[in-house]
Amino acid sequence: MFFHIPVFFYTLVFILIIELSATDLVGGSFSFFFSRGISVKIFIVSLLFFYFFNVARKISRKASMAIIPILFVIAVMGLSYFVQPAKQQQLLIALSAFAYYFIHLALYRLHIYEKDKTAHSIIASGGMATIFLIYCTMFAIYLNYNIPLYILMIIMMLITTLVSYQYFSLIREEKKRVFNFSLVLGLIMAEISWALNFWPFGYLTTGVIAFIFYYMFWDLVQCHFAGELSKRRVIANMIFLGFIVGLILSTSRWLPVV
Repeated sequence: MFFHIPVFFYTLVFILIIELSATDLVGGSFSFFFSRGISVKIFIVSLLFFYFFNVARKISRKASMAIIPILFVIAVMGLSYFVQPAKQQQLLIALSAFAYYFIHLALYRLHIYEKDKTAHSIIASGGMATIFLIYCTMFAIYLNYNIPLYILMIIMMLITTLVSYQYFSLIREEKKRVFNFSLVLGLIMAEISWALNFWPFGYLTTGVIAFIFYYMFWDLVQCHFAGELSKRRVIANMIFLGFIVGLILSTSRWLPVV
C-alpha cells in the first residue's frame, strides 16, 4: 500500500507551511508580525515543532520515530531560504513534499508491522535526504552568518547521531550498541565538518562532500550490523569516495580565499 489519505493530507499541510515560510508572502504580509521580537519567533517555531512532532508521533505511535521527520522539516525550511531562483526553490519544495509523504507512509507501515523491509528502506532514504539537507543548510548558515565553528561541529554531531540512531535501531535491537555506533558517526562527521571549514567551496559543494563521507561510514556500519562487512566492501567504499569527491571538486567553483 503506497497511498494513505491522512498522510496525504498532512503532506498538503506541509507544502502550505513550507510555501509560506519560503516565499515573499511571509516577508510581506507578516513583516510587522515578525518584527515584534524574538519571543514571537520562538513561539511560532515552537508551535510548528509541536505540530510536526505530533503528526509523526500520531502516525508511528512512537515519539522516538519523530526524529527524522522533524529534522527533515527543519532542514527544508532552512535550505529553502538559501535556494534561488524561485523555480529551483519550488523544485526543492516539490521533491521535499514527495519525501515527506513517503517518510510518514513508512512510519505508518512500521506501526502495522515493525519488520517491514520496504518501510526500513524508505526510512533509510529519508534519513539520507535529511542528512543531506541538514548538512547543506548548516554550511549555508555557517558561511553566510559567520557562526562559530564549534557550534557547527556540535550541531553536525547531534543531528548525525540522532538520525543514525533512528535508522540503526530499526535493524538492530541492541539499543546501547546502536547508540555507541551512532555517536561515533556523529563525532566523525563533526571532525569532517572542521576539516571542510578550510575548503574553498560554497555551501552546496561542501554539504555534498560531507554527505558522501557520511554515506560511506553509514554503509559500513549498516553492513557491520547485518554481518556483511568485509575488506572488499571497505576498499570499494574508499574507491567510491575518492572518485565521487574528485569528480565534484573538479567541476566545482573554487571560492577566493580572503
